[in-house]
Amino acid sequence: MKAGNEKSHGLLKVYRGPKLRVWEIQVDGPHIEEWPPRGHRTLYGDLKPEDLDSGTITQRLRSFAQIAYRRPLANGELAPIERMVVAKLQEGVEPLEALQLGLQTILASPGFIYLAEGEGRLDAYSLASRLAYFLWSSTPDIELLKVAHSGKLSDPEELNRQVDRMLADSKSERFVSNFIRCWLGLDSIGEMPVSVDFREYYRNNLETAMRLETESFFRHILDENLPPSEFLTADYSFLNRELGEHYKIEGLEGSHMRQVSLKGSGRRGLTGQGLFLTASANGVDTSPVVRGIYVLEKVLGYTPPPPPPDVPELDPDITGATSLREELAKHREATSCAECHRKIDPLGFALENYDAIGSWRDEYNRGNPVDASGKLPSGDEFQNPSEFRDLMIERSDDFTKCLAEKLLTYSLGRELDFGDREVVEHMLAKLGAEDGGLKDLVKAVVLSESFGKN
Repeated sequence: MKAGNEKSHGLLKVYRGPKLRVWEIQVDGPHIEEWPPRGHRTLYGDLKPEDLDSGTITQRLRSFAQIAYRRPLANGELAPIERMVVAKLQEGVEPLEALQLGLQTILASPGFIYLAEGEGRLDAYSLASRLAYFLWSSTPDIELLKVAHSGKLSDPEELNRQVDRMLADSKSERFVSNFIRCWLGLDSIGEMPVSVDFREYYRNNLETAMRLETESFFRHILDENLPPSEFLTADYSFLNRELGEHYKIEGLEGSHMRQVSLKGSGRRGLTGQGLFLTASANGVDTSPVVRGIYVLEKVLGYTPPPPPPDVPELDPDITGATSLREELAKHREATSCAECHRKIDPLGFALENYDAIGSWRDEYNRGNPVDASGKLPSGDEFQNPSEFRDLMIERSDDFTKCLAEKLLTYSLGRELDFGDREVVEHMLAKLGAEDGGLKDLVKAVVLSESFGKN
């Protein structure tokens, strides 16, 4: 036994359980596709430590600042940082350390942290930044900056070409995941973790699978440029083995996502997906009011007003649908509550066959049968989730408008105001006239008056 292992050697003398002996460990890597990596080249270019002096450092700082600020530098804009770096060199600071200090200062400056877009029509570089942060959640690449420099970026044909190019890039996965997170309010899932009673949710890593399902579904509609109504009508989704088991669909093997038919499963479109159903619950049990508001906001684009301050909150439906229906019926007897609950409650009860993590159920925990029937304000009645989805499909125009508003809001980074209404109507009219798909809707956002100015 080598020196230093006396304690473990003593433990081995008294330990009588199974033993594991490791004779050899091999480490392979690092697995990097390119060297030096892109981040290193962005910071240092082709410079080596022995190449650094006041001249090369100044040149490198200016090149990096144009990338960081997403535009050409104004005259003298970098002078304070350059003077600081030169002073550090004169003090005897190593050239590499002085360069890194300058780079850090650029990354802490307002030019990098803030998007100074000004008011009115965006200039070419601000437009490039807005487009890049919309579709990539990142800064413009070299090609986008070159097009901005050429003055051609504001041309509709060029903008369409750039949207096609950027959506084909792997960085557009950030758009898919980030937009879905904002649209469906997925941060609330982390704030309200599901009950430990739903052990399969954690054991089978269902949250990750649910997110991948909706992202793959969205990506498919985007890449194929299918109409937005596909979010409501699709009789397929993208599942892996664990999510298939969750949906009671047999025959799926492996953890990878693949397109699967949902015919006969009682699910259809976005409202039948686990992520949508989990995000619209409280993590423990379902509430028709909470789900109804969620459907109104995320599918139909309507946010009901808050309840009057003197109305008590409703508890989650842990006793069964009958008692909660009676309690909600009492709410509707109050004039101040009736109008909103007439719109909210049917949408929530329509999805009561799904529990807090989207599993199908015919009964509640205490054996009370689920009643998913309802009557919409229009007078249309339904008996189950399937009939409810058929009625939602008839309102696909409302969904498309909701999706257009969510996309425009996400692209601008602000809430829409009165002036944006006409913009949305123009986008929808053009989309309808051309039988456009989701990618066409994204392009309509980019070409809109709101996107091109502040």
